[in-house]
Amino acid sequence: MDLELRHHRHAIALAEHRHFLRAARALNISQPALSRSIQELERRMGAVLFHRRRDGIEATDVGRVFLSRARAVLAHVGDLEREMQLMQGLGAGELRVGAGVYPSEMFVAAAVARMAKSHPQLKLTIISNSIDVLLQMLRRREIDLAIGDLKTAETDRGVRTTPLAWHRGYLVVRAGHPLLREPKIRLKDVLRFPLALTTRVPPDLLSHLLQGRGERGASANLLPAITCDAPSVMKTIVAESDAITLMPMSLISRELAEGVLATLPVEAPWLGRTFALIELPTRTPSPAAEQFMRHAVELDALAARMEMPTARRAPRLARDAEKRDSPPRRTRQSATTRRS
Repeated sequence: MDLELRHHRHAIALAEHRHFLRAARALNISQPALSRSIQELERRMGAVLFHRRRDGIEATDVGRVFLSRARAVLAHVGDLEREMQLMQGLGAGELRVGAGVYPSEMFVAAAVARMAKSHPQLKLTIISNSIDVLLQMLRRREIDLAIGDLKTAETDRGVRTTPLAWHRGYLVVRAGHPLLREPKIRLKDVLRFPLALTTRVPPDLLSHLLQGRGERGASANLLPAITCDAPSVMKTIVAESDAITLMPMSLISRELAEGVLATLPVEAPWLGRTFALIELPTRTPSPAAEQFMRHAVELDALAARMEMPTARRAPRLARDAEKRDSPPRRTRQSATTRRS
């Protein structure tokens, strides 16, 4: 049975108007064309759908069943057409974004806020999880795009990555931490204390940490760690214990200014991270996704500028672009660290 949507529309119009001529006029076709369409429909269905009477057209029992299903089909088609139209604009629809633990708080939340403000009818779903889980969700099309660690994403050949800015990572402790009294701090000294880490430590970062400890294994279980996937919780743990965590400046600037936290003067470029926009190469992003990514790029660059010395140079686009390609040559310790 090979039915066309026009057959559904013609049958419904005939049932509503109960007259071939009136139904044909409503459909903007000729009466003979409508008669041929209904005859063809009945032939394909193998049943009479309408009684032709002098006082008008009336659906048969089989016709009433067909009309019920036909209305449902056209309703679903209408919903599909609406969704496709919404894909062409930003007035409504849905956008599902997956983000890693750090970018979620560094700039993704602010990007979502911008979208919600400018497009309040857009349904936004934000999922924060490890990069491995996000890549799986992206492949299953459970999210429209992901934002996570660039190095990890690049190992997956089934995705397209757009690198974002480079962020220096700081080893963060409470003000008054025992290590702040040491004249020189080595990574081996840091690893004597518990580390507040995310559940998924990037392999390159884990390798450096284990080397600093003198271990050759590849398991985070070899480190004295506190596992947590909420930066705000990590900061609370560090502020009230001797645990140490890893944070970008954008997430600790307020606590540093308040004298609650401090950074350790440990020079380790490998502590830095570059995040990326991650998409499926076979999917065309919707206008909503494209605008969200523009917000994410802008806000990520803004967060990265917090790593730059600001006293003697203003942020410029060229320097921002250079910053995204390589780690900074100059570093800055927090005021709290210098005082200690």
